[in-house]
Amino acid sequence: MKRSSRNLLIGGGILCATWAVLIPLLFRESYSETALKGPIVDTWSVPALEPATVVLPGAIWASVPARTADGKVAGWVHEGAEGKFVALEEATGRVLWQASTGPVPADLVRKDGWRVNERVPAVAVTLAGAGAFLVAGNRTWMLVAEGGGSVKSGEFPPQVPPATGAACLVDGNFWIGIADERDGGIMLSAAGVLADVRSDRPAGCLHAGDPTSELRVISPLQNAHADPTPYAADDRVRGYPPEVCGKYSKSQRMRTGNAWCSDLRTTDGDPKRAVMLHISDIVFRQEEDWLLVRRPNSADAVDFAPSITGFELSWPRAFFDGTAYRNVTVQNNPSSTSFEAKKVEARTEVTEIVTSISRTGELQWARTIGRGDLPNVSPDFAERWYYARSLLLASHPGSPSQTLYVFKPGMLLALDQATGAPRFQVGAPLPPPTW
Repeated sequence: MKRSSRNLLIGGGILCATWAVLIPLLFRESYSETALKGPIVDTWSVPALEPATVVLPGAIWASVPARTADGKVAGWVHEGAEGKFVALEEATGRVLWQASTGPVPADLVRKDGWRVNERVPAVAVTLAGAGAFLVAGNRTWMLVAEGGGSVKSGEFPPQVPPATGAACLVDGNFWIGIADERDGGIMLSAAGVLADVRSDRPAGCLHAGDPTSELRVISPLQNAHADPTPYAADDRVRGYPPEVCGKYSKSQRMRTGNAWCSDLRTTDGDPKRAVMLHISDIVFRQEEDWLLVRRPNSADAVDFAPSITGFELSWPRAFFDGTAYRNVTVQNNPSSTSFEAKKVEARTEVTEIVTSISRTGELQWARTIGRGDLPNVSPDFAERWYYARSLLLASHPGSPSQTLYVFKPGMLLALDQATGAPRFQVGAPLPPPTW
């Protein structure tokens, strides 16, 4: 393991310095590196996920799900043109209760999968409150009572911008983020009364992260959220070890190195257990230290470094979704007695892998979620490559059945956090959009 320590060593000559200078330096973090450890195989040799038990056959999962402390996952599904709100047992997928929500509003009908530059899922969000669940998407809101006994619904007034995918519980009521370009929202009471004024984002309603960052899909409803740790105005590396995120050059008046990693620092609680990305590597904070975990690439004996498109946290576990592509040549090799013409076909194959990596750098498990030909999502090669991505969502921290959810528009797949084994699946991924 390589270690670079920036902790100050105090000698007799330094003791005369003022404490105002010494104290900030005394507590600067240290930084170390390690190679990914464990049973690592090549990206294209990662075992495929076993088929999951299908729950609610014929249904399409249509919202970012809510996860509760008592071990439920809940959300909105479409069965043809009809909507339904369902609550499932996390451990098994057993239906606990369900409620009809009527015809699906036209502005919430979705027929295709990930779209070009869709970083925050353009689907309804689901949020658990005291005795009721919120469903909010575009200009529509619904409140579904716990147990499914009643459903209230309404629409935003014409002057209110559409919902953005952010929602928070505030004193028993729901704050719904809106696209007003001021990070604003609108309050919906637990009784179903929509406020007639705009409101700023509540202090406890944390951001998911920067949607313009290298992550390809994030949601404010993930356990992982942007680390709110403040930093000094003159701290050009925003509290990071310069070895990780680059150094500030006074002559060039800019940071050199990986300047965007600060946008990707997230945590699911204490800032001292934050996670961030450094190019293709993963960096874990360990109290006052940072550990960079290098994944093997094509220069190593094993190549296991799919491009990370998103991650989720469930202390102490960390989960990563990644995609990779390769060019392959396929030929039919007809027999010597066959009149079949010889054919050689070149194509591009894409794969998606979900991994669990410990905070000390061990690969705990990896599963291939899907593999196939690169879809024609857009002329932009990266968008076609990243189409295979998923949004990862972990259970509520208090849930007795810790589950990792793999969400794509149309599908919710539940995995065991400890092993990666499938638990259940609702729906299937919607087809690629046509360009």
